[in-house]
Amino acid sequence: MEFLRLIAAVGVAAAIVYYVTATAVALRFARRRNAPPGPLPPNPPAIAVLKPLHGLSPTLADNLASYLKLDYPRAQYLFGVANREDRALEAPLALKTRFPGANLEIVVGEEPGCSNRKVGKLIRMAERASPATEAFALSDADIVVEPDHLSRVASELFERDDTGIVTCLYRGRPGDSLGSKLEALFVNTDFAPMVLLSEAIEPMRHALGATVAVKRKALDAIGGFRPLGNLLADDFYLGRMVADKGFGVRLSSSLVTIAPEEGNFAQFWNHQLRWARTYRTVRPASLATLIIHGPFWALLLVLTSAFSTASLGAMAALLLARYAMAAIMIDKVLDLPASLGDLWIVPAKDLVMTGIYFASLAGNTVQWGGRRFKLLAGGAMRELD
Repeated sequence: MEFLRLIAAVGVAAAIVYYVTATAVALRFARRRNAPPGPLPPNPPAIAVLKPLHGLSPTLADNLASYLKLDYPRAQYLFGVANREDRALEAPLALKTRFPGANLEIVVGEEPGCSNRKVGKLIRMAERASPATEAFALSDADIVVEPDHLSRVASELFERDDTGIVTCLYRGRPGDSLGSKLEALFVNTDFAPMVLLSEAIEPMRHALGATVAVKRKALDAIGGFRPLGNLLADDFYLGRMVADKGFGVRLSSSLVTIAPEEGNFAQFWNHQLRWARTYRTVRPASLATLIIHGPFWALLLVLTSAFSTASLGAMAALLLARYAMAAIMIDKVLDLPASLGDLWIVPAKDLVMTGIYFASLAGNTVQWGGRRFKLLAGGAMRELD
């Protein structure tokens, strides 16, 4: 019992230090995000925007429309679906009517033999891009961007010749369901501060799947998208492979937005379990993040200390630091003041994430897009059904 109490006390202290440090780093990013984008060259680089689609959601058309409203002068938009039966096709077809002047193309079909069907679509879309394309900007279907997004990304990507990838932090704008609120809180108060702290203390060697801009020469250096065809964490490995070729990976000042569509607790759990097992597989060092599960350690300290006054005081201090970090991230860094009303469930969400952490250790199967996969060595996956 004494050993557990000591470990719990160390965990509480480490979590508080993490909350304070990550908050300070995040506020520095907020200043960078609010600065105007850098200048573009007189002849801006041609960029192909690749959007792999699957399924029609209520927000899909508006999500895609935010890209067609970008103020970037040389963008080609390619929307990819696996087949003509996929209802996601309806959204880009409607956008052709709404934006008749847009350089927009729909690509039907995917590269065979890819476990990762998203990558299968990316391969086909990249092949259809204009020969003049100097960079590819790929992003998930649920991403919404600001009008200056591509100008920011392009200026950062082409600012230095040795930069190969620019990737974007994202924030979650929650819906009304419990699953959506939990997912948004995870993105805003767990994922975002960890990304910002990691970027501050080590060179980036991976990309974030929400948005990745990669120079054509960097993509060509790794053999295009094909090497990613059987990898679940394609974004992680895209950044890693490009970095291994000597190119730099940068975090953009452009902040993009997702609207989580998890409708209930089970969907939230399954999504987070998939990513916990994926991250454990591709980056085993991520297991050390247990040390920053503050509410878990505070609860353990209280239980092993028989609810002593000191342990209750430590829990209060930790919760104060946790709430402060979450509030600053949501309001000041990510500019989502409407989400402050959900703060009260942050400690409960944190305890759920601790449960997901331990559950992720007990297996190597994940669910994705209605399919089941087994994670293999090296980040590959094999479909089970």
